[in-house]
Amino acid sequence: MHPLIPLIGLAMLTGCASYQSRPLDPAASGAQLQARRLDNSQLQAFINNANLPASTPWNLDKLTMAALYYHPDITLARAQAESADAAIITAGQRPNPTLSVTPTWVSNLASAPPWLFASILSIPIETAGKRGYRIDRSRHLTDAASLRIADAAWLVRGRLRLALLDVYASREIVRLLQQQLQLEQAIDRQLQQQRSAGEIAETDLLAAQLGKQQVQLALTAAQKKQADSCVLLAAALGVPVAALAGISLDFGEFTQQPDLNAAATGSLQALALRQRPDVLASLADYAAAQSALQLEIANQYPNYQLNPGYTYNTGENRWSIGAGSIPLPVFNQNQGPIAEMAAKRQEAAQRFEALQLRIMGEIERAHASTLAMQVRWQAAQQVLQNRTVNLKLAQDLLQAGELDSHAVYVAELERLLAERGRLDVLVECQQTLATLETALRQPLSPVMATVLSVPALRKSP
Repeated sequence: MHPLIPLIGLAMLTGCASYQSRPLDPAASGAQLQARRLDNSQLQAFINNANLPASTPWNLDKLTMAALYYHPDITLARAQAESADAAIITAGQRPNPTLSVTPTWVSNLASAPPWLFASILSIPIETAGKRGYRIDRSRHLTDAASLRIADAAWLVRGRLRLALLDVYASREIVRLLQQQLQLEQAIDRQLQQQRSAGEIAETDLLAAQLGKQQVQLALTAAQKKQADSCVLLAAALGVPVAALAGISLDFGEFTQQPDLNAAATGSLQALALRQRPDVLASLADYAAAQSALQLEIANQYPNYQLNPGYTYNTGENRWSIGAGSIPLPVFNQNQGPIAEMAAKRQEAAQRFEALQLRIMGEIERAHASTLAMQVRWQAAQQVLQNRTVNLKLAQDLLQAGELDSHAVYVAELERLLAERGRLDVLVECQQTLATLETALRQPLSPVMATVLSVPALRKSP
């Protein structure tokens, strides 16, 4: 036994991990965040790996790749999945044996050596498959954490889509208000000429000037909202707003007529209730709760501990087999932890049911909104078409000398207001489709179907 002690100590030292300090520097971290750019070579390589060529414009899909690369919600979800992976190692570890050594010096021995030496080796043995239940529970929690990366990616994409839509809407509103202001200024100049000629009253001119001032105020507010929308888009990407400077955004997905017929069907809803990432993660949580309950049931059965030992006593070597020790379940049979885990399993089941019910509500509300928006979209299209026809008729009458330019300005202004109303309905339609896509987690483009899968998202850029 004496030579084994230094060998055991040496093995313990060589198998130990060393601590590496990694302090956080707020100044360095802030500078790194401010340095983020969309032309980063590593980001471009990450985008190229998703089969998106470098020539692809900065549309929703390409911006989604940038958000997956930069956004803190994704990196946090990956870190949580890595923590869950590490917990599997902890769950699979077998308990270490313990060695106790008690050297004793006897001062009044005359003929024998004055030293007594005793050592006991304790070897714990787990019973009833407890290690396997711990590993199962950790693996289920790891699956749940991995699935929540995909769920976080979907939520990031949904917020990004709404932010990009807000940028598009604010730019279009600024453009339309600038055109409206030009018309109001033209009308004001014409009315001033008529007022100078005594053809209209002062009150008519003041009313027109008030309308022009209101448009100027609306344009100022719209320009501020346009700047705010760029800030929100940068936050949705996880970059500073300076990273958007010089970037040409592609709004092609929003300028097209919305496909309102792509509403939720029963099959898509049923698919979402079974295969949404958060649904699968909730199922994994329930499976982990079941493994935890199995572990506590197994804990009813005590572990066994072997205690072989060696004693050197006044020149004699004494070896003990140490049949072992077993705790006696006299005062409790682990009923408390079993009851707790049974209640936790029931809680997980209720959480799963509540999640499915919430998903059903999200999809049904989005579906109902798409049906309602179809009527509004058709009405807005019809109004714009009528105002366009009226404008063309007014222009023809102006050329024929049957109408003055003021009537044409008014017809053009009415058409511009109809285009603004159509834009508002278009934005609402796109918001509804974004809500529906996020609720269904469908449909996906072929590129995004691969990018937003769990295996792809588990890999750090």
